[in-house]
Amino acid sequence: MNKIPFVSMFSQRAMGLSINGNDLIITSICRKLVKYSHNTFKIKDFMLKDTHQLNPALIPGKKSVEEIILSLPRDIAIVREIDYPHSNLRELREALGYQLDSFIPFKNEDVYFDIHPVSQARHETKVLIVAVKKLELDNILLKLQTLEITPSRVIISPFAFLPILEEKKGSVVLACKNTKNYSFNLFENSHLISSSIAKTEVELASQIKAKPLDEILLLNFNNGFLSNEYKIPFQLLDENSESYGAGLYGLSNYPCNLSLVKFHRKRLNAQITSMCFFVGLLIFLVFLIPYIQKINNLAALRTVNIQIKSIKKDVSSVEKIHDRIAILDEAVSSVNNIKEKYIPRIDIILELAKVLPSDAWAKAITIVDNTFEIEGDAVSSTNLIPTLESSPLFSGVGLTSPVTKTQSGREKFRIRGTIEKH
Repeated sequence: MNKIPFVSMFSQRAMGLSINGNDLIITSICRKLVKYSHNTFKIKDFMLKDTHQLNPALIPGKKSVEEIILSLPRDIAIVREIDYPHSNLRELREALGYQLDSFIPFKNEDVYFDIHPVSQARHETKVLIVAVKKLELDNILLKLQTLEITPSRVIISPFAFLPILEEKKGSVVLACKNTKNYSFNLFENSHLISSSIAKTEVELASQIKAKPLDEILLLNFNNGFLSNEYKIPFQLLDENSESYGAGLYGLSNYPCNLSLVKFHRKRLNAQITSMCFFVGLLIFLVFLIPYIQKINNLAALRTVNIQIKSIKKDVSSVEKIHDRIAILDEAVSSVNNIKEKYIPRIDIILELAKVLPSDAWAKAITIVDNTFEIEGDAVSSTNLIPTLESSPLFSGVGLTSPVTKTQSGREKFRIRGTIEKH
């Protein structure tokens, strides 16, 4: 049936991957219209095996899926909650590329990271920074590459359960028992708002009891946990739930955009591509006859123009000279306009060197059109703004990202302003 055009147009396939202990769990999900079907496959001791011990032939149908979502265990990830005094998440992510080590104990080049908004207001946004060491994730990706599996997205376990929790309202806790610790993940109306690690089962239980909850989901627990002393409804999830949720995450195009790594854009469904081709061909045929008529008219017009040019050679010569004059006038005008507005870059740099105090160091200077941006550190960054504003060459000076402290106590800054020509 799949070979007949448009039959599987409304069929989508996705694959979810999760790591439970040392095992890799793979769940393939197929959606036809509103009907879902899935199958699950486990590779025992995946994390302990070398790449030569992994057989790619064991995984059927991996080339027919549109999305492959890898969900990492929460205990290998670092999650930090921060308040950002603006609502522009793109600017925050760019700023974290320079000062990530101010929030987590690793540098930007040592981890893969992304951000997830918890709450967003006009002047303040609360976000979760999610990071995982590149060494650990690269090791997993290398093993998956041996299996000829390339994830299109990499998330962590709490996000894999978002599609499963989509219909649940109120406060829901997802508690997971990991290899060496426990994770506590709090959702409000199917939106992740916090995620933390508990070292012991007692610590996890106290966190759960401290929250007014509507439901508890337990992963890798037995029936005895909290059953006699906690009256809130709870549900035991099996070990395949995470990979199943990751697969649903890929099928539903879930609005959460977190991805630690993105390898490629989503591949187009082959049947949709075929349909677009046939529709395009039909449109082409509809407009073919008018296009041929237009081509004939243009050919006739070219013939007339050739005859006119052969009769009026002098007029043609004058037109060419007139066009050249117009081009030269436009070039001269453009040069004059540039000359009026242009400020030599060396003058800008000399002015910065002149007005910046001796205790300030500029590590990078960017000049684009009539704006400049300085990145560096100083004893006091706030004093730099009035100092730069005092120069007749600069205006509109302000910080472009929050000021942070270096290990030596100096303040790291990024300042942007406008260049004025007087």
